[in-house]
Amino acid sequence: MTRILLADEHQIVRQGIRTLLEKEAGFEVVGETSTAPTLMLLTRDLAPDLVLLDLALPDLQGVEGIRQILAASPWVKIIVMSMYTDRRFVVNILKAGAAGYLLKDCAFEELTKAIRAVQGHKTYISSGLSDIAQDYIDALRASEVRFRTIFEGTSMGIALVNKDGRIVESNPALQQMLGYSQGELLNQVFTVFTLPEETSRCQMLFQELVRGERESYRVEKKFIRKDGTTTWGRLAVTPFRDDSVEDQFALCMIEDITDQKQAVKDIRTYQEQLRSVAWELSLTEERERRRLATDLHDHVGQILALAQIKLGAIRESASTTQLVEPMDEVRRLIEQTIQYTRSLTFELSPPILYDLGFAAAVEWLAELIQDQHGIAIKVRADRAAMPLNDEIRVLLFQTVRELLVNVVKHANAKNIQVFIVREENVLQVRIEDDGLGLGLPPDTLDGPYGFGFFSIRERLKYMGGHLDVASEPGWGTRVTLRVPLKY
Repeated sequence: MTRILLADEHQIVRQGIRTLLEKEAGFEVVGETSTAPTLMLLTRDLAPDLVLLDLALPDLQGVEGIRQILAASPWVKIIVMSMYTDRRFVVNILKAGAAGYLLKDCAFEELTKAIRAVQGHKTYISSGLSDIAQDYIDALRASEVRFRTIFEGTSMGIALVNKDGRIVESNPALQQMLGYSQGELLNQVFTVFTLPEETSRCQMLFQELVRGERESYRVEKKFIRKDGTTTWGRLAVTPFRDDSVEDQFALCMIEDITDQKQAVKDIRTYQEQLRSVAWELSLTEERERRRLATDLHDHVGQILALAQIKLGAIRESASTTQLVEPMDEVRRLIEQTIQYTRSLTFELSPPILYDLGFAAAVEWLAELIQDQHGIAIKVRADRAAMPLNDEIRVLLFQTVRELLVNVVKHANAKNIQVFIVREENVLQVRIEDDGLGLGLPPDTLDGPYGFGFFSIRERLKYMGGHLDVASEPGWGTRVTLRVPLKY
């Protein structure tokens, strides 16, 4: 039974067509309308097999109206009824997707013949337009030539499949991509080339397409070649709109992205290598700092202390007051040098970091910066055990020192708070200031501070950690570091 929807602005015409069709076996008129908006609604709700459409319908907008109907209801076939006989007009109507074109003055005589032809997947044109029919055939041939040129020559793999997902036609690019001949691909179910773990998802997407629940879909997945190897492809599947060939339902296009995937993999490998190099450089820097600090403390510091002691002994045995005063001046200079050496030793690599731990080292650093720059810094540290190895301890201390120095130089802040908290197996360090703010979105890598944040983020990522940045102009900045307690 062919379900038909009538769309004509004149009730008398609709009534005449209905009467004619009701006399024919296998035809059922399921509805009728005189306006384009109602036509769209009835086509969707009644789901007719065929629409008899008067192009003079109010608000239809001609060719665009036909396209809108087919876009919303791709299964429906449309026979247009019109008084126009212009060749270009008729051909454009058919190109828009109409399955038939009837002249209104002979519609009653040809109507049933046209409906049966269209339901048989043929295009019907009124007998009074035989010359236009030839024009349409020529246009179809030209379109077919263009399609074949693209189909055969493109570097993208293309397959036409039926509603069962079986390949009815493939192009050379797809054959080369999968390693099969055209004959070997014919009638193959497309999921044969899909990895087992991807099969159910691909079947579900295709069935949703068949049921009209989605207009198209795209996936990136591996395809199994004939020789058993795999290749990456970006698959796009859309319904095939040409109903003249009954067994062609969908157009599948596959872009070979194996090289892209390999490039992404190589980039990730390079990123890991760069993180490793950056981390090794950071550790090397810290080892050199610690070596210099040790040398200053064990050698330069000890020599200066011994020199001061000996100078003190000489002063006590001096026989004249003329020597006492210069000796006292030299002792003061040596004392200043000892103090500077001690301070430099701590700044290079504070022994507290290794002897007392990360939290104690941050407290010492906060006091040092507060004394030097007059910024109030409060450190609130969780007293729970924090098992950090030397690598993570050094990384965190260097990062905190870098962030605090940046606040001092750029934020114009008066107060800084540092929170050190253990959350199960993760150590969180949060630094908050009341400065100008950076005006950066969360986790940004742009702007004048971008490289610093990028460097910190990459170092943390290599250790399994994470960086968050939150900042608004005038509201200060909050930087949060998270690292695993054990690495």
